[in-house]
Amino acid sequence: MIDLYIDFDGVLVDTINETYKQINDLGIRLSDTNNVNKFYRELDWYKTLNDTKEINNAFENIRLLQESGIFNIKILTTVHSIEEIKAKVSFIRSKNPTIPIICVPKGIEKSEIVNPLNSILVDDYGGNLKCWIASGGYGIKFSNTKSEHYLTINSLSELMTSSEIINIINTIIANKGNQIRLSLRQFD
Repeated sequence: MIDLYIDFDGVLVDTINETYKQINDLGIRLSDTNNVNKFYRELDWYKTLNDTKEINNAFENIRLLQESGIFNIKILTTVHSIEEIKAKVSFIRSKNPTIPIICVPKGIEKSEIVNPLNSILVDDYGGNLKCWIASGGYGIKFSNTKSEHYLTINSLSELMTSSEIINIINTIIANKGNQIRLSLRQFD
């Protein structure tokens, strides 16, 4: 199986746009990192997650990816506080009770918490992808806008249909010394 790490904020749930709107309404500049970090530490995450939309049937697509038997899927999310961890775990468990959740404290790279070698990270933040790739992993940008630097998707369903991603999977399998070959037909 291939380790597939999926970011939470901005990939599964649209918390980025929701919280940026709240930050703007409070008159906080995004460049003011101290106040932005304070905002996230003090945020009512239960309410925010309850009020925020899931992105493109993300949890149904995770279920389908799990059923494929190809991926060992984990949620890899940056957190600012214990309350954020509690709220995210509760939210994720209500959608998928079995998926592992790895919380990364703000200020620590995701690639320092888990070993990215021959694994895939789907993330909306290019900084995380850059560090991931530098550590031997494969990064996929989650965005509605095509990236110049990264393979880009805007739905997790593309992990089951994109020929570029199938090529990444085959490269990882080859790197692991496994001779299994995948084709798009296996995802039909």
